[in-house]
Amino acid sequence: MFIDVDLLPAWLVVASAALMLLSCLAAALLAPWKAIRAVPARLHLVLGGSLFCLLLWLLSVHMVEQLWLHFLGVTCLVMLLGLRLALLAGALASFCYAAVIHQSPAAVPLAWTLTVLIPGAVSRGVLYGVARLRWKNLFLYMLGGGFCGGMLAMLATVAGSLLVFWLMGAQHWLLMALDNWPLVSLVLFPEGFINGMLITTLTVFYPDVVKTFDDMHYLGD
Repeated sequence: MFIDVDLLPAWLVVASAALMLLSCLAAALLAPWKAIRAVPARLHLVLGGSLFCLLLWLLSVHMVEQLWLHFLGVTCLVMLLGLRLALLAGALASFCYAAVIHQSPAAVPLAWTLTVLIPGAVSRGVLYGVARLRWKNLFLYMLGGGFCGGMLAMLATVAGSLLVFWLMGAQHWLLMALDNWPLVSLVLFPEGFINGMLITTLTVFYPDVVKTFDDMHYLGD
C-alpha cells in the first residue's frame, strides 16, 4: 500500500524512515553475501524478485485519491530468498515503484513497512511454525507457507494499514475500511493463491533456488 507523502504527518515519515533504515542496515549486515559471491546467479534471484514485486505492485487499484492498493507477493519473496534478502529486494522495489507512480521517496519507508516488513515478518513466522510441526510433508510447506502464509501476511498488512489510518487521523479512510471489511476476504484468497502457486511451481521444478526449502526435512524419511 502506498500513501501520498502530503497526507502523512512528519513524525510518521521520520519514524518509518528510521525503522526502514535500521531494518535494512541489519538485513544488509546479516545477509549471506558470501553465498551470493560464491554463486553469482543468486544475485539474479534477488534482482528478479525485486522486479517481480514491482510488476505485481503496478497492478494497483487507485480507488481513493492519493492511496494505491495492490497485492504483495512478499511471502513468495521470503520463501525464495529468506527474510533478510527479501527486505532488501523489497526496498529496491519500493523505491522503483515510487518513481514509476511519480511519488516522493519520502513516502517509501511507510509503504515499505506496510508492504514488505510486516508481511515479510509474518511470512517468516508462518514458515517457522510449519517447520516446527511434527508432520513433515511437502504440501505443508507449499500450502501452509505459501498459501496460508500469503493470506496471513495480507491480513497483517490490512491491520497495519488500519492502525496507520488512525495515526494519520484519516477518519474517512478508516470508517470506509471498517464499513467494507467483508471485502478483505476477496483480497486474502487471491494473495494466498498467487504466492502458493508461484512457490509450488518453484519448489517442484527448481527446488535448489528456494532458500527456505529443506528437501531432507520435508521429503526425507
